[in-house]
Amino acid sequence: MGKRTRRFLICPVVLAAFLQTASAGPEKVAKGYVPPDGFVPTAQTAIAVAEAVLTPVYGKDQIESERPFKAVLNGNVWVVTGSVPCHNPPPGAECPGGAAEIRISKRTGQVLFMTHYE
Repeated sequence: MGKRTRRFLICPVVLAAFLQTASAGPEKVAKGYVPPDGFVPTAQTAIAVAEAVLTPVYGKDQIESERPFKAVLNGNVWVVTGSVPCHNPPPGAECPGGAAEIRISKRTGQVLFMTHYE
């Protein structure tokens, strides 16, 4: 067999092995336990995850000032928002500042979106 023939024999074998591994996906490669209600089953858990993720980014004082946080389940995504502290604004004036918002997958716990409004 010449060099050319060997290359053609090796390439399909390598390609087949690669495609088999790539098509397996992460769930087939490593199986683990997923709780029936997902990793973030309750609003209380969603808020705890949100605060844990938001604090290193926006600072402890900022995130604590936005308590209480509110979590609403939208499909399979928790939307967690902070509160804007506002006590007796002047007539016609809006409360100053904005709050954090984070979206978390109920099933996986993955952070899908995060921002802090002004």
